[in-house]
Amino acid sequence: MINLYSYELIIREYGGSLRKYELVWILSGDAGEEQCTESTDKITSMVNDAGGVVSSIDVWGKRTLAYPIQKNTEGYYLQANFELDGTKAPEIERAIDANQSIIRHLLVRDEVESVGVD
Repeated sequence: MINLYSYELIIREYGGSLRKYELVWILSGDAGEEQCTESTDKITSMVNDAGGVVSSIDVWGKRTLAYPIQKNTEGYYLQANFELDGTKAPEIERAIDANQSIIRHLLVRDEVESVGVD
């Protein structure tokens, strides 16, 4: 039987449960295919280094922005789905904020779908 103290030790050691996240980020419009690949590799390595698992990465391509962001009217949209310990998400967000090639990003936690009983 696991008591409360043992449970806390398990949580500290293994970091709790993994949560699903979705990240969408925009690179500047003058970014090329090489910079998109480099950015996706960097995001993948950040998630893997934090103990997470990337399930998918999707490149949406170059699109016109609704309004200028840092004097850019176009940007490359990229999207990634991954599982990560909830305590590591702020570290990933800080690393993304420090990345100068990303002009905008949004990191959200995927909601767990509830199943209704009829």
